Amino acid sequence: MRIVHTADWHVGRVWKNINRLDETARVLDHLAHYLEAEKIDLLLVAGDIFDASNPSPEGEQLVFRFFRRIGAHAIPSVVIAGNHDHHARMDAWGMLADLAGARVIGKPRAANKGGVQEIATRCRETAIVAALPFAHPAVFVSALELAGEETRAKSLYAERFKQAVQHLATGFRKDCVNLLMAHTHLDGAVFSNSERQVHLGEDWAATPQSLPADAHYIALGHIHKPQRVQAAPVPTEYAGSPLQLDFGETGQQKSFVVIDVNPGFPAKVERIPYEGGTPLAEVKMTLAELEAQQDNLRRAGWLRVNVPLAQPDPDLARKVRDLLENALVIRPELPAMEKESTAGPRVGKKPIELYREYHQREYQIEPPTGVAEAFELLYEECAEKRGW
Repeated sequence: MRIVHTADWHVGRVWKNINRLDETARVLDHLAHYLEAEKIDLLLVAGDIFDASNPSPEGEQLVFRFFRRIGAHAIPSVVIAGNHDHHARMDAWGMLADLAGARVIGKPRAANKGGVQEIATRCRETAIVAALPFAHPAVFVSALELAGEETRAKSLYAERFKQAVQHLATGFRKDCVNLLMAHTHLDGAVFSNSERQVHLGEDWAATPQSLPADAHYIALGHIHKPQRVQAAPVPTEYAGSPLQLDFGETGQQKSFVVIDVNPGFPAKVERIPYEGGTPLAEVKMTLAELEAQQDNLRRAGWLRVNVPLAQPDPDLARKVRDLLENALVIRPELPAMEKESTAGPRVGKKPIELYREYHQREYQIEPPTGVAEAFELLYEECAEKRGW
């Protein structure tokens, strides 16, 4: 049986005022072409199909077109909701998606109520998919326990995630290809910094030791950096996102996972790079160097540009964007300032004087007149309201 594992499409993502729907369309077209050309038997989509719980019609149309296309080629799929998806909405459109061979699970379910899917594939082997969509901690840990000691609550979350996985794994059979798919954070996984913190405070994590050793493969979503979970008992992968979603992902090669497996034998896993996304890149050049490399940099993708300067240049952003329309972030790099051994006497100084000293220290120039006047005005308003 040949299986493809993908995740974290984030269809409809708008980033720094850039709508990335066209990039996503190219990537999904490449993925669909691979599924068709390689005669893949099953597709696993491990959550975060959309970037928001109320996706745009254009985003929904793109997703529905994809599943209709692969469904016309008799490629079945199992899809779970992630933390960005609307769980009830996913269950609703899943009723129609089933006509295209897509089994959609929005909310966590018991094994006998859709949490375990049995898929007969064209290779004449059967896949058993234990599917666990994203579940908020409150699903596993009661409100009273959440309100108690945090370490204990997180421990309970990990334990109850393990119980949920064990329950779903009861549907595994020795004569089938057994698969677990979940949208979660496993302890030890490396973030890309573009993931949304889905819980208050630190992201709660389950443990790799909670995963079933009788699964042939475990397909994960939620972490955008493609990676294998080394501590897991069986081959376990985060597919990662198809696009570089933020400059924290610069240089990452995005890929989907291809699994070759038969009942009773270990799975063989490889990765295939996505095609069609626009890369993100970071460069450090002077204005003169940017101008000299202008043609090459315009073809380098979305850019974060660091510009070394001898002194502040308030017109820097315009100058860079006149050269490079694809420069999304422009950061000046000024010489490191020598730190004063002492801050100097502050007693008796007016607030505007302290502000001028701060501005001089940080930016090496006096604050512009309008800025200084605005500071004085705001300070006076606050002083009046608070009775300073």
